[in-house]
Amino acid sequence: MNTVRSSNLTWDKTKANNGLVVTVERNRHIAASADRVFATLSDPQTLAGLLPRVKKVEVLHRGASSARVATHMAMGPFATIRSEGDVRWKQDQEVVFTSRHPVTVESHWSFVPEGKGTDLRVKLTIDLAPMLGPLAAMVPADQVASMIGPDLDQALSALARRLEGSRVRG
Repeated sequence: MNTVRSSNLTWDKTKANNGLVVTVERNRHIAASADRVFATLSDPQTLAGLLPRVKKVEVLHRGASSARVATHMAMGPFATIRSEGDVRWKQDQEVVFTSRHPVTVESHWSFVPEGKGTDLRVKLTIDLAPMLGPLAAMVPADQVASMIGPDLDQALSALARRLEGSRVRG
């Protein structure tokens, strides 16, 4: 895997099966407890309010530690794609969303209590080969990463605004 850094953008890229796999990571300290962060992230309906491209979420099935969901993601001004996937969670530790079609995506949200807040890390891995086939090998990894990075930054900012803005001030 090659690690690439460009200003504040860091990503890993690999070529696999004539395709392209890109992983982008972001971190942020949230001034809220791990249980509040977990409660927000483990509710699949909140994805539409946090992730910029996710316009709608349908919960198809929900269990004690997982859910099957369908997301509707904006891909440019005129296209929206529907993607089914699974959300799994471990209480106050992590939330993982995985989708296989039409594009393979895994976003892993892990959090650790730190002082009176929570250190949150998100790692998103996307494999373009299932959607683009052999054309994925021609897609510049830095362009994919430069689209994903700002979306993750916006999601972390939206989460911080939601949780820090609703704190009881004393």
